[in-house]
Amino acid sequence: MGARAVKHGDAGYEFTLIGNCKMQILVWEGDDEFPPNAQVLYSDNFAEAFAAEDRVVAGDILISTVKSNM
Repeated sequence: MGARAVKHGDAGYEFTLIGNCKMQILVWEGDDEFPPNAQVLYSDNFAEAFAAEDRVVAGDILISTVKSNM
C-alpha cells in the first residue's frame, strides 16, 4: 500500500494521502489491563488542506483501505 513503518504503538504505518499530507495509523494490542486500541493521526498541514469533515472522510478511507488489504 506504499506505507512506511513507524515505531509508535505495537504496529504503526505512515501513508501519504495527497502531496505532503500524511496520515499515520497506530495499533496497540490488548492485554489484561487495556483493550486493543487504534489511532489515526494527521500531519500538521492537514488543517490547511482539508476541512474537519474531510479529515473524518480521509480517516474512514484509510481504515477501509487497510481492512480491504488484510
